[in-house]
Amino acid sequence: MRGIMKDQEVGLDPNFRYRGKNQTRVETFSDAAFALAITLIVLSSSVPSNFQDLWVSMRDIIPFGLCVILVMVIWYQHYLFFLKFGLQNRTIVLYNTFLIFLILIYVYPLKFLFVVLFRLYEGIFTGNRELINRLFTETLPYSDTGSLMIIYGLGASLIFLTIGGMYRHAMKMAGPLELNSYERYIAKDGMITNLLLASIPFLSALIAVFHLFGNWTFLGAGVAYMLYPPVMIIYGRVSAKKRDRALAIYKKA
Repeated sequence: MRGIMKDQEVGLDPNFRYRGKNQTRVETFSDAAFALAITLIVLSSSVPSNFQDLWVSMRDIIPFGLCVILVMVIWYQHYLFFLKFGLQNRTIVLYNTFLIFLILIYVYPLKFLFVVLFRLYEGIFTGNRELINRLFTETLPYSDTGSLMIIYGLGASLIFLTIGGMYRHAMKMAGPLELNSYERYIAKDGMITNLLLASIPFLSALIAVFHLFGNWTFLGAGVAYMLYPPVMIIYGRVSAKKRDRALAIYKKA
């Protein structure tokens, strides 16, 4: 009974032949890099020396949580790719190395941006003008807000474009991997999903580059990330229907 339970693929697509169930050194190294990224997010906050500092650090729980969620979204996309295809050739190693480089480079901009946005929305919703003025004079001069959104937007886009490139490479390796028509659709779907994930931060960067909302550009570039839920939910529903059709076609063949 224990052996049967161990072999069950709970939560996995029973119609997909997972080729990466045995973890490789590439994945082990990558997991360590993701863990380091979360550690750096934690270490970016100073240790409180009094209760006031402790209270201030407690306010950073939400930005910290958002950072961890985003890192885990990237990790999950990375995990799914290697679980599905188990590729570890030179091209994938290069893609993976560039991905790790991007993640470790953009950890601090990520934490800084989320803290700034949290402080901004806190000041707006509470009507605390002093907090907003201090934010744009001491923490982030208003003249630098556009540059911050450009740096973060381009970095996030590159991360998801890199994972999308890995899926594209898997599609090219369909022959050696012996992907059937349904599995090829899954590879294509993974590529499109990551392209969509890359499109939102790229849009935010464009808003900042062209200063589209005037004095409200920084806020507009931040609000652009709220497009994630509707875009991904809509695509998820469309993708589910296409996946069902692809599976039906495969089973009939």
